[in-house]
Amino acid sequence: MLTKTKKYFILIVIDVLISAFIWHVNASWNNTFWTCLILSTTTFLIIFTPFQIYFSLREIYFDRWRSLHLEAIEKSKVKINVEGGYLYADLIISRNQEAVSLKNTIVIISPGFSDTKETLQYYYFPLVYHGYVILTYDARGMGRSKKTGKRSDFIKRIEDFKTIIKWLRNHDKFKNFKINCIGISIGALTVLCGGFSNKKIEKIVAISSISKYRENIKISKRIVKFSYLMKGINLKPNDEANEQLSPYLIIKNLKNDFSQEEWKKFTRRVFLIHTRNDRIIPFKNFEENREILELSTENQLIMNKGRHTYKKDELALVGAILKFLNK
Repeated sequence: MLTKTKKYFILIVIDVLISAFIWHVNASWNNTFWTCLILSTTTFLIIFTPFQIYFSLREIYFDRWRSLHLEAIEKSKVKINVEGGYLYADLIISRNQEAVSLKNTIVIISPGFSDTKETLQYYYFPLVYHGYVILTYDARGMGRSKKTGKRSDFIKRIEDFKTIIKWLRNHDKFKNFKINCIGISIGALTVLCGGFSNKKIEKIVAISSISKYRENIKISKRIVKFSYLMKGINLKPNDEANEQLSPYLIIKNLKNDFSQEEWKKFTRRVFLIHTRNDRIIPFKNFEENREILELSTENQLIMNKGRHTYKKDELALVGAILKFLNK
């Protein structure tokens, strides 16, 4: 994923080349120096200004939260060995050891498609203050884990998540901690597909999760499909891959192994969150997952607005997550 600096660099290089071409054309027509300068400068501004406005508005809308560095928490960097390389992760813990001991819980943050481990600070820092230990990581193909495979390889992301669970179970300090998971978008798919059957995971929060992968990809809007294609996402997985990537199908297959009473107890550990106006992963996905899980109203949160990013609804989201984790 290109950084803001790289995007500006590419924009300026292209802009300068086009402006230089305009200068060259006008010079070949024997126009004066000032005419060439004015026309080439105007061309540069005409191209640059709309992009600058877009970048500025996007930063205001998407990057609403500043990066935080708080004295009350400790952050340590770790590397987790996975197939193809390493995942770079942060372990974040409160300096209030009494609160940490009381919770005795580590929360794994499974990121969305374009999220880095720092992107979701405003979600997980409040959890740290409540005594939860946070493990947040750069998924393969993202951030510091950029060289570890492709970010569009969702099956490998699920396997990576399972590896993280094993890594925690073998960690001297955290092997006796309870494990909770929070996933957003493709991260929600990851925790449901990779963690729902794992009884060692006590609670799962899935935000904007897909239900049936292939079916919902197929009915996506053209602009969404095009963006998937540009990002290298598999639009037509075979039956085996589709089942691995479909929380609904995984849950449905597992459901046959439980009695009705056992199923209610088992699914009580899942909390689903979705917005009605999500255009990337439509609300239908939430309804399908809710139906197969047979969730009670206490284990779901529906927002009327917020779309896929939950912008301006972050505080409500954090409050709902804390309530679920604390109960």
